[in-house]
Amino acid sequence: MAKVNRLTDYETAWILGGAGRVALTVFITMTTAGQLDVAYKRQRVKEGEAPLDSVDGSTAASGAGSAAGSVGLRIESAALDLLPESGLPVYEFVTRLAASPAIRALDSALEARGVRRPRVLPRFSPLHRQLREEAATGVRRVAVLGVEGIEDERLRDIFEHPLPGVPKFAGVNPIRDNTIDGTIGPHPDLQVWGLDATP
Repeated sequence: MAKVNRLTDYETAWILGGAGRVALTVFITMTTAGQLDVAYKRQRVKEGEAPLDSVDGSTAASGAGSAAGSVGLRIESAALDLLPESGLPVYEFVTRLAASPAIRALDSALEARGVRRPRVLPRFSPLHRQLREEAATGVRRVAVLGVEGIEDERLRDIFEHPLPGVPKFAGVNPIRDNTIDGTIGPHPDLQVWGLDATP
């Protein structure tokens, strides 16, 4: 098993919480770096001003190799690719990112280094205990603890109290039956008043 201090933030999140925890960690990393802008009241996220190569949260842990860094950079660029210009609700963004192939590639990168994610990580296992004891601060804390590890109250509130989803309505059909006999045509009242445009 790899030493805890050699695991990156994204790898730690993968081991402790799976794809959802990695997506949350990516979101917090990119938000604090300015790569994502969050509208807190509307709980929407859109692309920020900072360039992607300015920070790579995957290499925040000491001893992280370039292979782990490239996987982290791929995850972050995949996160930006998910965002339309108008942005997305934060919860939807994190859910879509968790389902992306870039995060699943993290599993094969870890296996190449000899680290396997157990299906169930017992709370009393030495790895789990080590990771929780050295939760530290910032993004590493989020990777270990999840939502409860988010230090920014406004960001934590988004995940603790998400806004209800906006209902989606079916498209409106502009052509309707406006005659008595069921045929589509000018309304009969228009003909009575001489407003019918037909010759």
